[in-house]
Amino acid sequence: MAAVIAAATMLGSCTSSSPATGHALRAEGPPAVGLLGLPKARIGETYRFAFPLFVNTSRTTVRITSFHLDNVPAGAQVTGYALYSMKETNGYILESRDSDRDTPGSPNPAKHPDHAGKPIAIKSHGDSGDYYAMVKVKVVGHITKHLSGCRVNYTQGGDQYTQTVQCEYALDMK
Repeated sequence: MAAVIAAATMLGSCTSSSPATGHALRAEGPPAVGLLGLPKARIGETYRFAFPLFVNTSRTTVRITSFHLDNVPAGAQVTGYALYSMKETNGYILESRDSDRDTPGSPNPAKHPDHAGKPIAIKSHGDSGDYYAMVKVKVVGHITKHLSGCRVNYTQGGDQYTQTVQCEYALDMK
């Protein structure tokens, strides 16, 4: 998902002020078809969740310019987005808890290079390759709803598009 860029910052120059709804991308992987989450979320803790991987189903190259969650409930605060290489993180890290980063065997995406800001294109009928994005969420209060709605903004053929794909993340506070 190398095309996934940090936060909701647009890279690239688009002339349109309001992007059209896009349909060029198909989301794949566990975040696209199920619920990711971590039990016993605690106030003050920071958690990370992977976004879906993407396939460009169109005939032209797509350049993803930003990626963000549409629905962030009260009690959750997005503190950043990162782009990681599966080669550098030894695979696709679906979720992690920052407080576990020093526990042997626990994934720690933060110790790996963040490639956010690197505009990488997805060629026609290609996939996002080695890269995937993660959202970093801090629990700042009681959370009663899931985080959801992975929005991808991209350019294609000089036009700007936005597309929302299925994703859902739970931070259960039981």
